[in-house]
Amino acid sequence: MRHFHYALVLIFILACAFGVNLSFRLKILRQWRTFLLTDLVIVLIYGAWDIWAIDKHNWYFDRAQIVDFDLFKRLPVEELLFFILVPLMVVITYRALLQLTGWEYGADSQ
Repeated sequence: MRHFHYALVLIFILACAFGVNLSFRLKILRQWRTFLLTDLVIVLIYGAWDIWAIDKHNWYFDRAQIVDFDLFKRLPVEELLFFILVPLMVVITYRALLQLTGWEYGADSQ
């Protein structure tokens, strides 16, 4: 069970994102194209950075806590999912906070 630790954290983040999205009726999936294009840049930059750091032995993943499935023979699949889920949760949290505070997106502060 220990090798699912990272995956379980990601499942928790996904459950939170799903719950907040439903609770606040954010309809975040309507903007999926924009999110995917933006997240693609994040995945490419930070994925390359992670692979570089792993190759230089500056970064590593505890093999006992991850599923044994790597992308490009170096990057755990959980890390790729992290780069997708965490920005999604940030956007959802931001949109929920806008709704909670009553601030309008793009409104000038005076």
